[in-house]
Formats: sequence, structure tokens, C-alpha cells
Amino acid sequence: MRATKPTTMLFRRATALVLISGVFLGTLVFALRRLEIQCIDGIYCREVTRPEEGLNAYEHTDSARVGDKAPAPVPVKTPGSPNSTPESECAQLPNTSKILLVMKTGASEAFSKIPTQILTNLKCLPEFLIFSDMEQEIAGYKIHDSLDQVLSSAKMGNTDFKIYYRQRQCILGMRPNYDWYLFVDADTYVVWPTMVQWLGKLDHTDQIYFGSLAYLNDFPFGHGGSGYVVSSAAMRNFFEGKHNVANRWDEATVGECCGDVMFAKALKEATGIELNNTWPTINGEKPFTVPYSEREWCQPIVTMHHAGSEELSDLYGFERKRDFAFPMRIKDLYHEFVEPQLAPIRPDWDNMSDDVLYLDTSSAIFDVGRQLSKAKTQDLSDLEKTAHLSFDKCRAACQADNECLQYRCHQGICGIGRSIIHGHPKPKEVDAFNGWMSGWDVDKIHAWEQKHDSCDDKIDWPLVQT
Repeated sequence: MRATKPTTMLFRRATALVLISGVFLGTLVFALRRLEIQCIDGIYCREVTRPEEGLNAYEHTDSARVGDKAPAPVPVKTPGSPNSTPESECAQLPNTSKILLVMKTGASEAFSKIPTQILTNLKCLPEFLIFSDMEQEIAGYKIHDSLDQVLSSAKMGNTDFKIYYRQRQCILGMRPNYDWYLFVDADTYVVWPTMVQWLGKLDHTDQIYFGSLAYLNDFPFGHGGSGYVVSSAAMRNFFEGKHNVANRWDEATVGECCGDVMFAKALKEATGIELNNTWPTINGEKPFTVPYSEREWCQPIVTMHHAGSEELSDLYGFERKRDFAFPMRIKDLYHEFVEPQLAPIRPDWDNMSDDVLYLDTSSAIFDVGRQLSKAKTQDLSDLEKTAHLSFDKCRAACQADNECLQYRCHQGICGIGRSIIHGHPKPKEVDAFNGWMSGWDVDKIHAWEQKHDSCDDKIDWPLVQT
């Protein structure tokens, strides 16, 4: 496993604590202490009792701190509203006011990722929160520092630190109760029309935590980059009527790698709620790395990860071209982004073909743990026996395999793929052995498309009872 820099580890650990305490606790704890605290966006909240209503409420006043601005929310426009026009992009989007998006980034990457998000994926949201490892302001939007309450001793290298857990506790007093809480990274694209349609079919009063299944040391959790969703009922079970909930996991968080893992562990230990796997609808890939095959083809998709600024812009442009129609299916991504790029051969390219590998098992160059497990070593045809020797022989092996749609050759390993993946470029190498060559059996792919392109009108939504 690649070593992690200390500053990165500090940010990840602090982010884990903030996710478990600050955002969640601030949004859902109803039994707040009767004192005045400063909120994240420069507003003071004071608890007041209203006997006639039978509950505690919260007032807020402008903060005296200069320059601590909240994100300027963009009102949701719906067709027929006074401010909407036929040309309005926001008018075509469904109401997202019951979904709170919380985005995580790093100071070193914020200016390269957040502006495009603000101009595209976030522009029509009524509200969202962005956290980083340093307080910043980008285009008038506040980026909140998730490390601002870490003790100085921790920042000096002491790993036994705590975060001030009361931070962000007055969010609930300023904002409506949310039904759903969606957590993503700054390079995650959310298909909002499809997301809203899907969540509208689920019951936020059920205790649900769902996302794309990942594992760390055999522990299952929702992959943070793909995005994960938590219902209001699950949040209340975790936090309501309790104080300093996250303190229980202080020590474990310090020794853990990632906030998404720590949240899953804490949620399970405190409530018994486990992850529901909703891949491929919540997805850790993007259009050029999604595997297009029969099991994914007709499925709806609501998140994509590892999208650069240009890709975020292209995805948003695609949604505009579709008039923000829902649902977006995985096959829609293929037809827009991948199909126009299909070519029989592409040098200096990795199309990620590795369903079956052909290699010389006597060579010491391959990865025994991963590559040998996918290598076919028994009952090889004559073409398969020589497939690893050259790109042409690798192509011949693919053409002879009815299920092979694409192939690649690199360092004496021939990989064939039984799904369609566009992949990504690789640096040009001086010799053929170390170079990357990828190919697609275009005729087979077109035949496969025609066979599978008709999807049922009925959508197979994850978690929705039929």
C-alpha cells in the first residue's frame, strides 16, 4: 500500500471526526446545550424556549466576524415560478431542497475543482456545504476549514487529538430539516434529476445508509468518492438526544485512514445500521472508465467519481442537451462519450481490459497476487498460448473469443475484456515491450449494442420495493 503523507493523514483523520460530529451532529441533534455558539457561516445561534410550541427553537443574528460569509444559495426555480423562464437551466431541475450535499476537498486542489462545480453541478442547489483543510473563499462561496478546531498539539505532531465537537451545532436552527444527506468529493458529479427521482421512491423515515460497496481489511463501507447517502432516520438514531457522540471513536479515528470507513464503523457500532450496496447507480467511475456490460447497461446512474474540471463541464453540458431528463442510464453515457471515440486500435492507451489475462507464467515481471489470479493457464488454444507474445497475437486471441470485445497488450501480458471500456492515455515508451497498445473489436461491439440497446421502460431502482 502506498505510504500517505503525514499532512494528508491528518486531514483525513480530522475529516473523519468532522463528518461524524460536526455536520451530522449539527444537523440533527435537537437537544442542544442552552448557550450561545458561533456557527460555521458567521451567524450566532441562541437557544430560546417557546412554551406555546412545546419545543426549543433557535434565533440567529449577524456575526461580528468580518469576511466569514456563508455560501450564497441559488434559489431552486420550478416551472411556472415567477422567476423562471423557458431558458432557465434551474427551471428544468427538480426540487432538491430536502437533500443536503456535503462536499469534501483539499486546499491544494480547491481552486482547480470547486469553481467548475459551482458553475455546473452546484449552481441550482438551494444550499450545500464544502469542507477543506483550510478556510478559503472561492467565487464568494465559503470553504469551511475542517481543521480549525484541531488542538495545536495535534498540529505539532501529537496524534492523540480531538476536534471541538460542538462546531456547526446550530445548522439545524437556520435550515429546514433535510430528508437525505449526500456526501461526495470535489471530483464527484451528481446527476440531480435522476438522484431526486430515485430518493423520491425511498422513505427517509427508514434507517438507510447506502452507497458503492468498498472494503478495508474486509470491513464494508460506502466509498466516499462515489458518494454515500444517509436518511434522516438513520442520522437521528445515531445522534438524537445524545452529546459528544463522536468522542467514542476518537482513538479509533486517529488510527484510521479514511473518514468514510470511520463513519461506517461508528454508525454500525452505535445503531447496527450497515451499508446497502447500490452500485452501479452510485458509481466510482466516470464515462470513460465505466465498464459497459449487460448488468450495467440499463441501470440508472446518479454519481460519478474522478471527474476532472473538463469532464464535469462535459457531463453538465450533456445534461443540458438532454434537458435534464431522467433517468440517466449508463447506456446514455456510452452513446454520448464512448461510442464516438471507438477505434480499432489506439497506441499509448490503456483500455483496462483484464477480464482474462494471457502471460508467460515463468516470467517474474507480473503481479502474482492480482495478475496471476486472472490468468488463464489451463486448456489453452493455440492462439491463447501465444497471445502474450505480441499485440497482433493478442488481437487474434480476442477475435477468436466470441465474448471478447476489446484487448490490450503491455509488458508481455495480453488482457481481453468482455465489457466495453474506453480507458485513458499512457505515456509513450521507447520500446514496444513497455509500451501500451489497446484495441476494440468494433464489429462485435456494434452487434452487442444492437442486441442490448432496448431497455425496459420500467427502471430497476436500487432499494425500491417492486
